[in-house]
Amino acid sequence: MKIYTNINENIPKNCISTIGFFDGVHLGHQFLIKHLQEKAFFAGIEDLVISLWPHPSIHFGRPIKLLSTYSEKIKLFESIGVKNLLILDFNNELANTGGKKFTDEFLIKKLTISELVMGYNNSFGKKGDTDFDNIKKSIPVSFPQEFTFANNIKVNSSTIRIFLENGEVEDANKFLGYNFSITGSVVSGYQIGRTIGFPTANLGNIDEYKLIPANGVYICTANVNNKSLPAMLNIGTRPSFNGQQLGLEFHIPDFNSDLYGHEIQINFLKRIRSEIKFDTVDDLIVQLNKDKEDTQAYFK
Repeated sequence: MKIYTNINENIPKNCISTIGFFDGVHLGHQFLIKHLQEKAFFAGIEDLVISLWPHPSIHFGRPIKLLSTYSEKIKLFESIGVKNLLILDFNNELANTGGKKFTDEFLIKKLTISELVMGYNNSFGKKGDTDFDNIKKSIPVSFPQEFTFANNIKVNSSTIRIFLENGEVEDANKFLGYNFSITGSVVSGYQIGRTIGFPTANLGNIDEYKLIPANGVYICTANVNNKSLPAMLNIGTRPSFNGQQLGLEFHIPDFNSDLYGHEIQINFLKRIRSEIKFDTVDDLIVQLNKDKEDTQAYFK
């Protein structure tokens, strides 16, 4: 995959293109891009995906958490076979450019795009008020059938964010088409886990805009030294120890190596339970043993 961040680079001419933020590169996005790739293949020309960074909400100072970081999104595009990726800086100039002007001066004049393939709920231009009837006077625009599941539920980034905010990672994964993950590095913690027989590693240095699922205990895998290991992860504030700060702590059963400073990717598979405040440490240990049994049983 060729990645471009400047329109003056040697981007292929006459591409069939699509435009969007593509947060999460979920099944709906994959369906659209596959349609784009097929059209380009049969036309004998190249495909070009145009994405934005940062998210418009971030640019305008509105709070939002994202399904995929900058680097994660690039890897996802590559995994589905995108040949050419142009990442546009979403700045004030772009935000204030109308859809027709953007099409004529940018897509056609500078990039020589031959056709646009757009998602059912996608738009571009100032305030997203794209007049596609007007744009079609300048360039062919097609809208593939939207991607839905059998129960007619539309797949979109907003729905997936809601799933994750509610801890419903299995539903989120179904819509994504892969397991939601968080990447960070292991940082020093309170080291309470090792005193009760459950040594944990604390995940820190997580991208500030990355969405963190709901508090609770999750069955996960941890990518350690190119190996995927079963793990249990707690997201929460450690209420049994009167904690206040949100933390992500994971435990890998029967694993004793020091992970401090290592970059770790945690892949979410299932939520076991919500966060609980226990009256005694013994009660906590009993529950942790049950969580461990549930985690090990999941992988069996």
